[in-house]
Amino acid sequence: MLKEKIESYISGIDATFGISIKHLQTNEEVHIQGDRYFQTASVVKVPILAALYDAVYKGKIDVSERIVLRREDRVPGSGVIQEMDTGISPTIKDLATMMIIVSDNMATDKLLSMVDAQSVQDYMRAIGLEHIFVKHSIWELLSLCAGIEPTAYSDEMFDQIINTLIAGHYNRDSIVFQGSTENNVSTTRDMNRLMEKIAKGEIFSEACSADIRDILLRQQYTQRIPGLLPRGTKVANKTGSLGTMYNDTGIVYLPDQRGEFVITVFSVGKTLDYEGNGPIARISKIAFDHFLEGAAT
Repeated sequence: MLKEKIESYISGIDATFGISIKHLQTNEEVHIQGDRYFQTASVVKVPILAALYDAVYKGKIDVSERIVLRREDRVPGSGVIQEMDTGISPTIKDLATMMIIVSDNMATDKLLSMVDAQSVQDYMRAIGLEHIFVKHSIWELLSLCAGIEPTAYSDEMFDQIINTLIAGHYNRDSIVFQGSTENNVSTTRDMNRLMEKIAKGEIFSEACSADIRDILLRQQYTQRIPGLLPRGTKVANKTGSLGTMYNDTGIVYLPDQRGEFVITVFSVGKTLDYEGNGPIARISKIAFDHFLEGAAT
């Protein structure tokens, strides 16, 4: 049984896991702590992307519109736009792409100024996902991580946040590190259902879902779900990290038209030594091999 294989593997790892996996053709699925709330970290960018593209296909947002990025739009952490000269004007589609493929925090918060956090959460409810919560922008999230009350942008605040986090001085008592629904949290079961909807073309329409999948397939962080899979395996995924939290959610396409499976792994290390890329890659490979073995019998 797939669940037994995974439980045997994670039993020796000093971390807490939430895991949901489903083969979309056979409907075989596994949940390990699938209803527990975990901080999503940058995996929250998948619900944002889904809500954004729903608005695009409803005619509320034009992805070809160019947005001027100013210094006060900067957000520390992952991404590359903050390193560019002030005043560039990417399209909304460019921002959506950068938000996913290099987890760009500046692009994320700029998009959240168009599709606000409450609207993203409301959209999750509208499509039947009751356990995905979006409460904070990335600027707010990182401020709280650093033990700083979120305020408007300033160069001093930007530097204080990033320097505090680089030094590893996380405020472990912050709401960010709690399993509270006043936080950016999700169960793996619901995040996996969102990926299933994307895979099946159920985010507004097949064309809309295809646009979302196309962005996810361009992912450049490939150390987790795709990390141990055979070269050339198609994977549409989005990672997330914060402190000792290591997350990934994705769609894995099996070879030889054997279907695809969705997989979400959220993990929190119990010590600062925890390195989460390897365990997520191994869990994904266990599922990949299991589904191939099943297809061959």
